[in-house]
Amino acid sequence: MSSAAPGRLRDFFSSRTGIAVGVIGVLGLAGATAFALRGDEESDLGIVLDPTTTTTVTTAPPQPAGGVLLGASISSEIRHPVAEKAAVEELERAMGRSLDIHHNFYTFDEAFPTDVERSDLQDGRIPMISWNGRGVTTRAIAAGRYDDLIRQRARDTKALGQPVLVRWFWEMDGKKKAEWAGTPDQYVAAWKHIVGIFRTEGADNVRWVWCPNASAFNDGEAQAFYPGPDFVDWVCGDGYNWAPGRAGDEYRSFSEIFSGFYFWAAQQNKPIMVGEFGVQERKAGEKAEWINATREAIKTDFPQMKAIVYFSANKDYDWRLTTSESALTAFRQMADDPWFNLGANRRLPE
Repeated sequence: MSSAAPGRLRDFFSSRTGIAVGVIGVLGLAGATAFALRGDEESDLGIVLDPTTTTTVTTAPPQPAGGVLLGASISSEIRHPVAEKAAVEELERAMGRSLDIHHNFYTFDEAFPTDVERSDLQDGRIPMISWNGRGVTTRAIAAGRYDDLIRQRARDTKALGQPVLVRWFWEMDGKKKAEWAGTPDQYVAAWKHIVGIFRTEGADNVRWVWCPNASAFNDGEAQAFYPGPDFVDWVCGDGYNWAPGRAGDEYRSFSEIFSGFYFWAAQQNKPIMVGEFGVQERKAGEKAEWINATREAIKTDFPQMKAIVYFSANKDYDWRLTTSESALTAFRQMADDPWFNLGANRRLPE
């Protein structure tokens, strides 16, 4: 994938505030109109003027700002930094631009960051590290049994010197990880313990991404695992259109998969992310249609969404964006859409 200068990650959020320079408030003028620049109801990006304050507008009001960071995880034939970097660059060449977020996975005891994250930062991408909690219990983590390992990860991540997303123990609500996740209270205690160590080590460049299954928000199961606003930077959900590969699953749209999660997330005053999503081939052209519909749905129905990360891998089923030329073209069109191609306004919140 093609490289981009690190400067492309200029503050994604503060740029919205900068829009306000087009509005000059002059107190005491009768009959003028106060107006609000807004992207959505809950967003902290909007600027709302007191309705009792009169204003004179010397330029046309700017359009409401919005948009999301676009990312992907890409599987390579072998797990090696050189192969993984090549896989990222191959997708980027196909889509005609670099990714905003590159998503990479690590086991609990696997060292990170690696040259993959260092290369991402050098080439202008935001790294997202998914740090698996599987294999160790949350009770053992909270008891301090792995403090030395956690402390080393904190020091190494701090050394990157630039913002990085860390998504520890995602999909903790699922049956596959139940024996490691433990109860919601045990999970929350472990999460806070890890975050506390990173903070003690001064790893302030880490942005913590809390990410259950999107489906678990419909019955409140996911919310029970929430560590609280002081320990989470991004709220996240994972979801897939499992049909036709998984028997018994209906073909579902992005909106059907993520609406329940989004309804809850939009009330948390946190940046919202889809950490994993994917679609399989079914009828010819249908995967492309699903991606195109997703692009439009995010713009109209998910205005507070700030990042989406596609799972382009052949795992369980073939989710790769390269399964057909039409699917890849649809993703390229998403990448070209100004809502998903933010140019200089690409950076995580400070």
